[in-house]
Amino acid sequence: REKGREYLCRRQDLAELKGDKFKSKRASVNYFTKHYKFEYLPFSSKYKKECLGLYNKWAKGRGARTDDYIYRGMIEDNYACLNTLLHDYSDLNLDGRIIKIGNSLKGFTFGFRLNKNTFCILYEITDLNVKGISQYIFQRFCAELTGYKYINIMDDSGLENLKRAKLSYYPAKLIPSYIAK
Repeated sequence: REKGREYLCRRQDLAELKGDKFKSKRASVNYFTKHYKFEYLPFSSKYKKECLGLYNKWAKGRGARTDDYIYRGMIEDNYACLNTLLHDYSDLNLDGRIIKIGNSLKGFTFGFRLNKNTFCILYEITDLNVKGISQYIFQRFCAELTGYKYINIMDDSGLENLKRAKLSYYPAKLIPSYIAK
């Protein structure tokens, strides 16, 4: 049965954010770079505890915004998945980046090579109080992935807010995904 759709974007669009349709994304990136002194670094296992701490802070902020028990359950499930990802990071052939502001980890992203043309972004978690950080880490990571034509930003898990966020990057294609029994 069809599960939903995955959002496939042109990497170059995400890396450059050119044109009127990306005006608000560029403004967010520019705000972040002008107002924060930060470090953008490759992930290493020494950041595992900080990533989990940021996820907990993010989850608390997201959970406080809704009474939807399914959404809250998904947040809890994703913690377990993230913990496994961080524990087995070197064995999973993933690529990740973090952002630190001062001594605090304020954002991270992880993804993997799907095939020679497509890179998938699995996680992007940022401090909800840092304006523009999510647009910055996403744009910067995509800009580094020069060997790929497409970035798969995965599905929206049936969540309207996530759907709106993903559509705001103007995917080139929505790809059906399925659950097989």
